[in-house]
Order: sequence, then C-alpha cells, then structure tokens
Amino acid sequence: MVADLVPKSEIAADVGTDHGYLAVWLLQNGRTDRVFATDIHKGPLSRARQTAAEYGLQEQIETHLCDGLQFPGAERTETVVIAGMGGETMISILSAAPWTKQGRTLILQPQSKRPELEQWLYENGYTITDAKLCLDAGKLYLAIEVHGKPSEKSLSAEVFLLRNHDSLFSQFLSQEMQKMEYALKGMEQAERDLSELQSQLQQRLELLRHYQKEVAAW
Repeated sequence: MVADLVPKSEIAADVGTDHGYLAVWLLQNGRTDRVFATDIHKGPLSRARQTAAEYGLQEQIETHLCDGLQFPGAERTETVVIAGMGGETMISILSAAPWTKQGRTLILQPQSKRPELEQWLYENGYTITDAKLCLDAGKLYLAIEVHGKPSEKSLSAEVFLLRNHDSLFSQFLSQEMQKMEYALKGMEQAERDLSELQSQLQQRLELLRHYQKEVAAW
C-alpha cells in the first residue's frame, strides 16, 4: 500500500528503512533511480545493506545512520517515505527538515496520533492529497499522501477514503468510533476537568458518525 502511493522520482528517501525491502521494491519497479535508506539504529541499517547486496542494488541504495532526514544531501530527495512510526515521531522528523515543505511528496503511515499529525501538517505548510487503507493479519493500516505546499483548509484522511469509496473505510470508521467512545467513557471518571478535550473528541465522534452514514449510502 505504501509503495503504491510513491510517485515516480529520481531520488526517494525511506526513513526508518529497517530491512530495506521498500527501497528494493521502489528500484525494481522503476519508481525511483536512487534511494536514501536511513535508520537510527545500526542493526536495521546493517540488514538494509545486506538486502541491497542480495538484490545487487548496493550502488543505488545509499544508507545513512541518522535521526530521520539528518544526513548530508538529504535535500536532494523528491519523495520521502516515513512508515511504521508514531505521529509525534513523524512531526519531530519533519520539523527538523523544513525543506520537505518545498514541493516534496511525503508518504506517511502513522501508527498513532494521526489526527494530531494531520493538524500539524495543515498548520505547518503541508497539504494532504490522498489516503489509502489495507488489511494485514487482521489489522488495518492507513497511509496518507502529503505534498509540501500550504493548504487552504484542514483536511483529514477520512475525506479521501470517503471520496475514493475505500472498501475498508466502514471497518476503519467502526474502529475509530470505538476508540473515541472508550476514551470519552474513561474521561467521565476523571478527577480533573477534561471538558475541552471531551468536547473535541465528541465533535470528532459526530464527524465519524456522519461519514458512516455517507458510507451506508454507497
């Protein structure tokens, strides 16, 4: 799913590359001519180098042991892929690489804090342009396509999942609504005042219910 969202470019970056399989796929399928594969840990980066060698792509996969996009020449990247991390980590990585908002394409697959990530993107000069879902081993995963340019209004992944008639959207909504309802129920028992947060969650829950009605009309 993540790979399918990656557009054709001369140089792509796979942040948190781990085993390096995404970098190999992008090269083998002609999506890019060169990949910067980065990881903050030596072990995963070593595996990525081994994978590159196994497929004879060590000349096209340039590995960097670093935090996010903090390596020399990173600005040459046209497409940045950050998958399998929390939304807060993605915000940290992008905050440290402001050049990504200058016409770059980002493919992000957040594991948590996705609404917070989307709001940060809107407030910091990025525009969400697409979203996709996939189901793997019984778990739903969401990826969003983002462009480095200011957005006129705040957009969420749900807008694009609805527009695309994503077949997994109904299941996704059910899970998200369950999370909201569980969180709201827990807040009712809290000793401190959480009224503002409760209001925000309630508004989001109502929006998700609206989307659910839209899906039912497909």
